Amino acid sequence: MSRPTLKAIAKRAGVSIATVSRALSGRGRVEEATRERILRIAEELGYAPDMAARSLVLRRTENIGFLIHALQSLSPHTFYGEILTAVERELRRHRYHLHFATVEDEALPALIKENRVDGLLLVGCDLPASLIQTLKERRFPMVLVDNHMPGVDSVFTDNIGGAFQATTHLIRLGHRRIAFITETMDNLSFRERFEGYRQALEAHGISFDPTLVAEGERGFEGGFLATQILLQRARPTALIAANDPTAASAIRAVRAHGLRIPEDIAVVGFDDDPIAVHTDPPLTTMRVFRSKMAVLAVTRLLDLMKNPEQPAIHVRIETQLVVRASCGGSLTPS
Repeated sequence: MSRPTLKAIAKRAGVSIATVSRALSGRGRVEEATRERILRIAEELGYAPDMAARSLVLRRTENIGFLIHALQSLSPHTFYGEILTAVERELRRHRYHLHFATVEDEALPALIKENRVDGLLLVGCDLPASLIQTLKERRFPMVLVDNHMPGVDSVFTDNIGGAFQATTHLIRLGHRRIAFITETMDNLSFRERFEGYRQALEAHGISFDPTLVAEGERGFEGGFLATQILLQRARPTALIAANDPTAASAIRAVRAHGLRIPEDIAVVGFDDDPIAVHTDPPLTTMRVFRSKMAVLAVTRLLDLMKNPEQPAIHVRIETQLVVRASCGGSLTPS
């Protein structure tokens, strides 16, 4: 049995072959009712495009690469797992396929060396700067996600502004001895959140105290270790964690010292991960809009692939303070 062709679909739908091509590729103007009819007929006939031949003719693969450091988890409900899900959903709308790869160093992954993708989403701030620079020099269409550097298109969270708002909220609740804990400072997002914390203290006339800053180690237990280190040398009335897993393990460490939350130490996190509503008490945190970040990154990348000579733009996405029981008080977000 021969394969269904564009001509067969066009004949049955009563339209031109060019219209069928535009409808199936998702590119070009086709009335929505006509597009739906063509897609239904193509499915009924069992039409499947010859992707290899199509790539040769169009000089594009219709694949997008999703590149992330091997340190990061892509499992469901993790920060980057949610971004991956949103990216894949958005690309499907535009009739693109997603290919992802992890890297551990500056070596180019095979999907780039073998030209398997038309563009790249470089996700997270753990990717080597040298790898990004190499791709930039190759003029490869790409967008940084949850990261930024000069001369490269990027979509990222307003980490400084978010931490500034979280710290200001605690100050408005009457706190002056506010600590900052993190898994590691070897992370751009965490360093920016620390900077927002410092800026808020300065803006409200509170002297920065380095004994109120503690660094643990990468991973979920990093917050527990950082809080232990902190409480051995200082007694804050509140603490801000660089992300929600760090805040969750900090809550355990505070309790292990016989202290109450929020009565003795108020706790605020960052990201509004699913874990935030399951801590005891539920965690006040800064909401990060991961799906919005993904959609904007995909939109920008597809635009860059059509018009590669555009100057780089940087899209900073604001966060939102979500007040729950872990910080005490009754103030609403300002």
